Amino acid sequence: MKEKMKNTQVALIAGPCSISEDNIREVYSLADMQVKNRFGEIQRGISGVRIVGVKSRTSYTEKEGAMGIDREVFVSNISSYAQGGGIKDMKMLPSITMSDEFIRKTGMMVATEIVAPLIQVPLCDRVLRDHELLLWTPAVLQIGWNLMEMYECSKKNAWSLGIKNPKWVGRESDGLNSMEKTWLGIGTYVPQIHDIIYIHRGVDVAESGPYRNLPLHSSAEKVKKLSGKRMYFDPSHSFGPKMKDKIVEGTLDAMKMMISEDEYLYDGVLIEAGTSLTDTAQHISHGELQKLMNELSKFRDIVPPKEKKTTVKA
Repeated sequence: MKEKMKNTQVALIAGPCSISEDNIREVYSLADMQVKNRFGEIQRGISGVRIVGVKSRTSYTEKEGAMGIDREVFVSNISSYAQGGGIKDMKMLPSITMSDEFIRKTGMMVATEIVAPLIQVPLCDRVLRDHELLLWTPAVLQIGWNLMEMYECSKKNAWSLGIKNPKWVGRESDGLNSMEKTWLGIGTYVPQIHDIIYIHRGVDVAESGPYRNLPLHSSAEKVKKLSGKRMYFDPSHSFGPKMKDKIVEGTLDAMKMMISEDEYLYDGVLIEAGTSLTDTAQHISHGELQKLMNELSKFRDIVPPKEKKTTVKA
């Protein structure tokens, strides 16, 4: 590997689509996964974990687990807010309590999806302000104002804000299609001093074939170059259940892509692994995750999490 490379390090964030009492132990097991790095040293292999309590699904349902473990409290908080209540009137979301306990026991970063910033982020701030977090906007809810809300509720914290690309492509003008323009535009809603990460999860187009969402690495390259920000890849939503057996191979190929002689295209991976009440069909197993780590560590440096504060498990 060329030592002059700008970004040999790569963040590997893994975990279930949504958290529940059924899979929280799986998440704790991720903290113990290890890998031999390219210098022959043994290190922890996962940079951070997914702990998602509310899902941004196309259709709403009250079926248990389908919208995430936070659904009932989340809806109650929306009702309270609509009636003039404030953050002090809101009940704590179960996933935030789970995240707090997990971080305190492992020292690892937590990544989660935010669908209603003014309902979720202030509660994160109440409990998790001193922890490392990645909060991302879902692909089905791409409005710059939502990112501004996330920023205003967390600007005093050392958190990262992730922006997933919209699901469409659209027409091209001046060298950018409408998806790329929107993806870039959302990032302008927060001051450039804040840590923004763009996340590519593919697009839903007629040419997708067996992909759940066709990956457009060329779009990821354009956005990275024009924004100057880090770019992560979400292979779970790109490959989907029909190409589940291609996720590990496809992720490794993506992590080798370059935008210049001294810079990789992707700086991180956000991947679904284990089991979940939602979208399990596109999850890789922990065994496949270990294989991904082993192969990835041969040519990239996986960012290790912070040192554990304790080894106590849930």
